[in-house]
Amino acid sequence: MDDMRKRIVDEFTKLRVSRQRKYQLRMKRDRCCTECGEPAVQGSRCLKHLVKARERQRKKRGLKRRYHGTLSYRLEAVVRQKKKTAAQRGEIAQKPALRPAPARRAGLPRRAGGRRPPGRNKG
Repeated sequence: MDDMRKRIVDEFTKLRVSRQRKYQLRMKRDRCCTECGEPAVQGSRCLKHLVKARERQRKKRGLKRRYHGTLSYRLEAVVRQKKKTAAQRGEIAQKPALRPAPARRAGLPRRAGGRRPPGRNKG
């Protein structure tokens, strides 16, 4: 019986909630992401899961607009700026540049791609 893990005894042990909820509460107390355990940027999630939650809610609610003043967008901009300045100093190796798109021949219309929406006839 010595190979069993020690039981965690803290302020959440006696709560009548699920073990998953206790895990979330412990992560929040320790200022870690409640989903992956990484250090939380602000609130209860890391930046990666903050963005995932934002996009999940946009899809669920059917929203098309993006609200750029929200926390996740502001934090993404800060991280992007830090990476940019680090790359300019040469601290981070930059990704190789993408090849430019081939030039289109002038005068030819662009082809419509994809399938037609259901319920539309060809006529």
